[in-house]
Amino acid sequence: MPSFLDRTALIFQRSPSSPRFDHPELKPLPLKLGTSDDAAEKKKKTRAVLLKLTAKQVEKLKKKANEQPVKEGSRHYSRFEAITAHIWRCASKARELDEKQPTLLRFNVDIRNRLIPPLPRNYFGNALVATVTPKCYAGEIMSKPLSYAAQKVREANEMVSNEYIRSQSEAVLGQEHLDCIKAFFMGQGERSLAHFPGNPNIQITSWMNLPVYEADFGWGKPIYFGLGYVNSHDRALILLSPEGDGSVIVSIHFQIAHMQLFKKLFYEDYSKL
Repeated sequence: MPSFLDRTALIFQRSPSSPRFDHPELKPLPLKLGTSDDAAEKKKKTRAVLLKLTAKQVEKLKKKANEQPVKEGSRHYSRFEAITAHIWRCASKARELDEKQPTLLRFNVDIRNRLIPPLPRNYFGNALVATVTPKCYAGEIMSKPLSYAAQKVREANEMVSNEYIRSQSEAVLGQEHLDCIKAFFMGQGERSLAHFPGNPNIQITSWMNLPVYEADFGWGKPIYFGLGYVNSHDRALILLSPEGDGSVIVSIHFQIAHMQLFKKLFYEDYSKL
C-alpha cells in the first residue's frame, strides 16, 4: 500500500464559533511553589539515562495499577498508563516536591483513528495532539495508589475526541502570536518563548507502538532506536527494547540534582509493589 502524503487531510474547516474547550495543554504549566517564573529551573543542568524494565516488571506494574477496582465497564489500565504513572510518581518523589505542589503530566496522542472521518490507514507522518492531565497535587501522586496517577493519565487521553482535536485547531489558529506554540510543540523559533515543561511537571512520550524494529534497509534489522536529541528539561521516552521479549526502555532527561534518587526510586518503588 503506497504512503498517503497529503497533509491537507489535517486542514479542518474553520468554525465561526470560538473553541469549545479550554485547552490547558496550550497554556503555561504550574510553577514551583514560592516562585514567580521558571528562570531558575531552566538553568539547572540535566543529563539522560536509559532504564530498562523487563517484561516481568512491566506486568507487575500493570498488576499494581489494576489492584484498585476500575469503574464498571472500564478496561484495565494499559502498559502505557501503568509505566507513565510510575515515572510520574518517581519524578515527584525524587524532586522532593511539597505535597501541595501542583503538577501536571503532558503527553501526545495519536489522532489517526480519533478524527471523524479517520485519516487513511496509510497516512504517513505525525498526526498528534498534546494533552495534559487534570490538575493534581504532588502529595496525591506520591501517596495514593498507582491507579490514581494512571487514572489521571487515562482522563487526559480520553479527553482527546474528534471535537476536542478540532477545537484545539481553532484555539491554535485563533492565537495572535504563534511563537510560544511553535517553540514548545515543534522546537522552532526562539526556545526562550516556549512554556517550560520541566520541574514540577513532566513530559512522557510513548513509541511502543511504532514497528521500528521491523525496518530493514539492507543491513539487517536495527539494534537500537531512539531520539537523536532529547529535550533538556524532564522528558521521558518509552521504547520497546530491541530484544522483542516484551521489555521496555525508558530514556529520560532529568535534572542532575535529582537523577540519582530518581534511578533509585524507579527500581526500589517497583520492588515494593
